[in-house]
Amino acid sequence: MKNKWWVYINGYRVVETKSIGYRWVRYRTSENSLFKKIKRSSWDKACIRSLEEQQHRLDIYNLARKLNISNLRKSRKRFGWSYKTFAELESEVLNKEAA
Repeated sequence: MKNKWWVYINGYRVVETKSIGYRWVRYRTSENSLFKKIKRSSWDKACIRSLEEQQHRLDIYNLARKLNISNLRKSRKRFGWSYKTFAELESEVLNKEAA
């Protein structure tokens, strides 16, 4: 099984990598396409996170929405609110789910 990643190459997408070397990365965007080559420096800029980590984040956001946990918090900034970080939201969801 090849590794899957959540990347930003011409838009957000899931790609499958064949090899990640020190100079080149070979990837493809679907099962039927051929592997393409991209420079490692471009890959490092485009790669956001692994697919498992992205799926975990989506599960936490969906669970927060289901449990009616807002992802906003009060702030003393210009508009009076700001967004919670993922770690804050995750801890709230896990605490509320455990209770």
